[in-house]
Amino acid sequence: MSTTATTLSSAEQANSTYGLALTSLSHFSLELCHNFLPVLYPLLIVSMDLSYQQIGIIALIVGLLTSVPQPFLGFLSDRFGAYQVSGMSILWLGVLMSVVGLAPNYLSFAIVVGLASLGSAAYHPAGAVLASANSKAQRGMGMSIFSVGGNLGAALSPVLIAALVPWFGFNASLSILPVALVVSILLTRQTKLTVTQPSHSPNPTVSTAVGTATGELPVLWAGLLLLLIASMTRAWFQVSFMTYLPVWIDSGGGTLTQASQMLSVFAFSIGAGSMFGGTASDKVGRWIIVFISFALMAPAYWLFLHSVGLYQFLPLALLGFCIGNTYPIFILMAQDCWVQRAGVASGLIIGIGWAPGGLGASFTGYVADRSSLATGLELLLIPPLIGAICLVLWRVAGYRM
Repeated sequence: MSTTATTLSSAEQANSTYGLALTSLSHFSLELCHNFLPVLYPLLIVSMDLSYQQIGIIALIVGLLTSVPQPFLGFLSDRFGAYQVSGMSILWLGVLMSVVGLAPNYLSFAIVVGLASLGSAAYHPAGAVLASANSKAQRGMGMSIFSVGGNLGAALSPVLIAALVPWFGFNASLSILPVALVVSILLTRQTKLTVTQPSHSPNPTVSTAVGTATGELPVLWAGLLLLLIASMTRAWFQVSFMTYLPVWIDSGGGTLTQASQMLSVFAFSIGAGSMFGGTASDKVGRWIIVFISFALMAPAYWLFLHSVGLYQFLPLALLGFCIGNTYPIFILMAQDCWVQRAGVASGLIIGIGWAPGGLGASFTGYVADRSSLATGLELLLIPPLIGAICLVLWRVAGYRM
């Protein structure tokens, strides 16, 4: 009898390990297919005669359609299965993003990018469910692994397309299609999902992996709202920064290669922060890590703007690391605020919390068109400070997560 139990336990452990690895790979693939647009923006400004604000509108479309539908598309995972939904989402996004370089004009480009972003919106709630369900007791580490997969994909995406553009021009976008096809097949063939109990749930009878509960716990609405606002300020800063960084480098006499290298360093640093933040939060607590990270963002960004050459890479890496720290932790803190509906809480942070990114980028473009791009970028010092204030209020309110 004990031998059978051990065998079953080993099989379940192996399935969870494979499931978590596959989930991280799928997040990597999704972001690889979806984060090369900033590399194309300098080319689009020339070929389609676009303004900074028009580029900001593209970022707004991506931000809104990637984020706002997430809480509503989350039901697809419950209805059809998280593996199936994540697989089909990657296929949808990969096919559309692969042909974005073939768009003949600005309107068609915006439509294709917008439709592709719906694939990302459908994927992320499903991916969060898979990461939670397959991470066993170490929720922070599991969410970190999931986040790192996406961060690495985002880091490699601009490098891949920037390397291929000199050879294939806008047709370089077709290179992502095989990745989307292979990963989609792997996901849809995986059907067994092992649901586990989170070690940090306020109630051990609650499964935050699937957002259901056998007991009722109060929803911490004030805490959830503060987390949501802090997430919004992070998105505002990050999307604006990544959208206009290549254009800023280009306007200062830099090259597309230099811009893609900076984007990649930034994205890799976010990945390193994601791995550290979630894992460390299992040991030292969630709040202290996210507060220190937000407190350091504005100084790191100021140093980046006022540095030149190789000296820019150190504050850039610190900035990305601080942002990455907050990704897995915010999701876990939100799940603990609304234990009975952890999936919805995750969708709010990943989805609604990301919505202001496009709005912020559009506003930055508006300021840049009417003053200068440098002025627009200087204003990005404000969002991290607002986020830090929200986290101070979180602690003042008495939350101890």
